[in-house]
Amino acid sequence: MNSISQAINGSQANLIANSYGLDTHGQEAHGPDTQGQDTRDVDGSSASDKVTLSNQASKTKTTGPDIPQEAVFLSPRAERAQKIEAMAKDFFSKGQFGIGDIPKLIQRLHQDGILSENQLNRLSQAGFDIPRDDGSQSLLDFIASQREQLKESKPDSVMIAMLDDAESVLKQMDSLDTQGLNQKAARVSAQLSVFVQGDQGLTPSDKSMWQGLKSTMQLAAASGSSQQASGQLQRYLALSKRIT
Repeated sequence: MNSISQAINGSQANLIANSYGLDTHGQEAHGPDTQGQDTRDVDGSSASDKVTLSNQASKTKTTGPDIPQEAVFLSPRAERAQKIEAMAKDFFSKGQFGIGDIPKLIQRLHQDGILSENQLNRLSQAGFDIPRDDGSQSLLDFIASQREQLKESKPDSVMIAMLDDAESVLKQMDSLDTQGLNQKAARVSAQLSVFVQGDQGLTPSDKSMWQGLKSTMQLAAASGSSQQASGQLQRYLALSKRIT
């Protein structure tokens, strides 16, 4: 396999660095970190607002029929969070997500309402593609192997930080609705678009893996509810479209 460092040179390296948020002096511009989540109960009450009916019930024995428990209804936001958590458990918890799983992931995201029809259309317009699955390694294993090559041959490469971010996204897919994760995925996707377009010295197998990683990052960037009307996401998708 050709070393990844052979595919990064000259103006392409500068273009990759610029698309990933580094200026010409190598200073990285970080976006905002993930914001905190509201920890109040679904019904909006805090612990101090609740009445301990269980103690009172033990004092008075009822003689009538059992009183049914009230049904619990989830808010749309809580229901969406539940679906995202279930999706992440099914696809990413074992660390074996690969190219062949991308079509099933798209179907699940759309079926559960995590990814809307409009978002799918925007992804298609931005150059989203699904590479052919050749039964190769998982995306996490691929990231680890490419990062090891870079650390040995080009330890100061901006691609190492990009691979770290891609790994972080794959391991936090249960937090898909957090703005920080969406922005990180969008940034990685934009950089991978630059890299895959250059593809100098890449084997067909490696190119498919890079494309699969880029497509997965695009899905993660587009699926967050905080990104549905985000101008920043639109800028990343526009960049991806121009360079692919």
